[in-house]
Parts: sequence; structure tokens; C-alpha cells
Amino acid sequence: MIQEQERAEKFFRAIRRDASRRRKEITQQIDAYIAAETEKAEAEAQRTADDRVKYESDRIQAQTNSRLAKATTETSARLAACRNEITRQVFDQAKAKLLAYVQTPEYLTWLDQSLESMASLLGAGMTVYVCPRDLPALEKLRASKGVDCQLQADENILIGGLRAENNTKTADDTLDGRLADQEDWFFQNAGLSIAIQ
Repeated sequence: MIQEQERAEKFFRAIRRDASRRRKEITQQIDAYIAAETEKAEAEAQRTADDRVKYESDRIQAQTNSRLAKATTETSARLAACRNEITRQVFDQAKAKLLAYVQTPEYLTWLDQSLESMASLLGAGMTVYVCPRDLPALEKLRASKGVDCQLQADENILIGGLRAENNTKTADDTLDGRLADQEDWFFQNAGLSIAIQ
């Protein structure tokens, strides 16, 4: 009986060792499975988080770009309006000074020189267009200089000066034209450019 008991104890020890080994193996397998599943879950969670962060970043960037573009457009429009207002003020002041100039004796001297230039450029038989206000003065100048031309009032000449033509050529020496020609120069050289960066 002692032998049977010893055998039974050896048998139970062997079963306990085997059970302990198997429990260890199962525990390791469970731990490995849990670790693998945890890693998968963490990777998936990281991908989802990265996707969400990218989506939110892209959305915020798009909103920011949209707001910036809108602000830039609005600012450009306000600056353009400001630039146009400054230009208008400058050219209104220049026009006022030119209108004061045409009331001076120097203007008659300038008209005389302009008429001579037109006569030498276009020759006899030209038609000279003049501001209606200046027509009497031009008739006197034409008579005193002996210029062979036809004088005609032109309502489109508001400030002063002369415009002339013959059959082949035209010449514009009006103060209106000279002032208008200065607008492009003014935009290029006045430092009123609109560049938002």
C-alpha cells in the first residue's frame, strides 16, 4: 500500500507539474494574445487619432485660408478705394490749379506758343479745336500771327489748350489731355501700389 501511495503521489505530482506547465503555457498564450490585440487596438486608435488630427488640421487650414483670402480681398478693395480717392483728390486739385492758370496772362502766352507749334506741325488749312471760353482769344492770336486755320469751339475741352487736325495728322495739346496722361504716371510713381502679402 505504501507503494501504491507513493505511486499515487508521484502520479499526482506529475499531474500537478503538467498542469502547472500547461497553465504557464496558457497564461503565456493569453498574455501574448492580449499583447497582440492591445497592440492592434493601439495601432488602430493611433491611426484613427492621426486621421482625425489630419482631418481637423486640414479643416482648420482651409478655414484659415478662406478667412485670409476674404480678408485680403476686403483689404485690397479698401486700399483700392483709398488709392482712387487719393488720386481723385490729387487730380481735382491739379484741375483746380489748371483752371486758375487759364485765367492768367501766362496762359495766353502758352496758347500763342501752342498755336505756333500746331501751325508748324500741321501746316495751313488745319482745323483747331479750342475750349469755347478761349475762342475769342484764339481768334485774336490767329489774326495777329497770320495763321491759316479754321477755329472751332469744342465742348469736350473743359480746361483749356488746343487740339488740331488736318487731312493726315492730329495733335493734342490740351490741358485736359495732359492731365489725363498723368494718371498712369501717377499710379506708377506715387507709391500707392496695392500689394498685400
